[in-house]
Formats: sequence, C-alpha cells, structure tokens
Amino acid sequence: MIRLEREEKPKFLSEEKVSELTKKYKTSKNAVWNNHNIKVPLLRSSHNKCAYCECLLTKESNYMEVEHFEDKFHNPDKVVVWENLLPSCKKCNGAKSTHDVLCEPIVNPYEEEPKDHFGMRLYRLRGKTVTGENTINVADLNHSSRLVRSRFEVGEKIAELIITSWDRLNSYIGSQNTRTRNKTIGIVEGILQECQPSSTYSAVTSTLLLTDPNFIELRDAMILEAIWTDYLEDLYLSAAELVLDLV
Repeated sequence: MIRLEREEKPKFLSEEKVSELTKKYKTSKNAVWNNHNIKVPLLRSSHNKCAYCECLLTKESNYMEVEHFEDKFHNPDKVVVWENLLPSCKKCNGAKSTHDVLCEPIVNPYEEEPKDHFGMRLYRLRGKTVTGENTINVADLNHSSRLVRSRFEVGEKIAELIITSWDRLNSYIGSQNTRTRNKTIGIVEGILQECQPSSTYSAVTSTLLLTDPNFIELRDAMILEAIWTDYLEDLYLSAAELVLDLV
C-alpha cells in the first residue's frame, strides 16, 4: 500500500445527485456507485491499482470495484460520498466486507501515510501499529497464494536483474564501451521503473530493491564510474519515498 492523492470531487457528484443516489440505494439496494463518472477518477487517482494490495486493476482477472471505506451496512448515507470511496480489487473488497472502520480503524491511503503503519519481513507485511495490523488482517494483505507468492516472484526477478546489471557494469569497467555503458544504465533504469508509484506492488518492489546490499553496492559503483545519471537518481529518490521498514 502506498500514499494516494484523492482527485477533486467529480462534478457528477453534486449535492442533488448524491442525495438522489443515496435515496435510491436505501430503497432498492442497487449499486448506484457503479458509474464511470465515479470509477474513472477513482482508478486514475490510484495509478490503476487497488488502493489496498496494489494489484493492477486493468487486467481481466482484477477488475475494479468501488470500495466504501465506511461500509454500506453501517454507513448507508455515505455510499456515494466522494471522500468515502476507494478503488479496490474484488479480493480486498470482499475480505474487508462490512468491517466497521469506526470501531476498529484501518489505514485509508488517501488520508494516512501507509509506511507509518506497515513494515515488511520475508515478503509479508508486518504491522508497526495496531491500525496497520488491523489493515493486514481485514484486507487479507498477506494472502499466501495471491500476494506473498507474487511478492516472492517479484523479489526473484529483482535479484536476477541486479546480477545482470553487475555483469553489464563489470563488462563496461573492463571495456569502457559506450554500448555496454548504455545497456547497463538501461537495465538499472528498467528495475527502478518497476519501483515507481504507478507500478504494481510498488511499495514491495521499492523495499526489496533499495534495501538489497547488492543493489546498494551497484549504485555506489555506478556513481564511482560516473554512469549513475540524473534520471536514475530521480527514479531512485521517487522509489525511496515508498520503502517500508524491514521489521
């Protein structure tokens, strides 16, 4: 989970429309929030990802659902209140279900900094606070086959790419060949691109990469060889904002 910035409330959700849709929901229980005027800006605000687990919501297997932070059962008056809506995958939305966030708070990434509440160890999120622990349990953020395995696969891919980057760098150091230099930079750039806020599982990928001793040494070596570019540094600093504590 990463910090998200909520877009301005859509003009579609005027006071009159909110009142109309709320009454309609209370009467019919229809999903009045399933409207592109609501879903599109929500999806855009989360970089097309689930606000909880960060899986991509543009794949057929992970279509977006409008999640109500204060759930519909306990808070029917907020079914189309903009500040109460989040983009979620079906699995996280289903796991959270009718959990009452007022009685047992969880992290709202539009309102709080998630890394204040979460750390990571062995591909599993760990609660640094009671709210963080609640969030992990309520949204099932350590589901073994769906999330922990995906994080492990991401970690293996990153480790392999770091080894490849070292091979390229050593080749460049020996040859001082421009083509090898550019390939080295390109590989590292690609890894860092996977750690940006718009990337899938970006909190995890950033943490796995930027805390890896081999990558830390690689960055230092590239700086020493004067091939760590300003663009790589910008990507690095952006990723560093997402890194979770290892706990």
